[in-house]
Amino acid sequence: DLRWLKMDWDEGPDVGGKFGPYRQSERLNIYKKYAEELIEKGYAYRCFCTEEELEKQKIDAIGQGLNNVGYLGTWRNADPEEVKKRYERGDPYAIRFKVPPNKIIVLRDMVRGLITWNGDATLGDFVILRSNGMPVYNFCVAVDDYLMNIT
Repeated sequence: DLRWLKMDWDEGPDVGGKFGPYRQSERLNIYKKYAEELIEKGYAYRCFCTEEELEKQKIDAIGQGLNNVGYLGTWRNADPEEVKKRYERGDPYAIRFKVPPNKIIVLRDMVRGLITWNGDATLGDFVILRSNGMPVYNFCVAVDDYLMNIT
């Protein structure tokens, strides 16, 4: 609570407003909807890798001397029929955002100036919705900022 700082706000869980609900735990259906929309538009996909498979990939990559070990994209371009079969069977899956391969990201920072990096090499296809159905924080804030008109 920030009231001890004599801060006040226009809306939120304790004062209401048009953009509720405000707690992420009360907005899970919203995040799921947007993750599914990203899948439909081709910007995300279901990843059926188990924790054991991911750990083995990581250990194998380290054994090969690779330093920046990320997700290897096992399900990125998977056969749609196999994805459908696993989904309909109820296999657990995470939803991953498709980072465009070899895309150079450029931004101008007011302090550091022009910054560039290879998004694929840095980020890889990151999880936006965990296999337990919980969204990751960074996905939540992006969805919330968009829906609540925060700039």
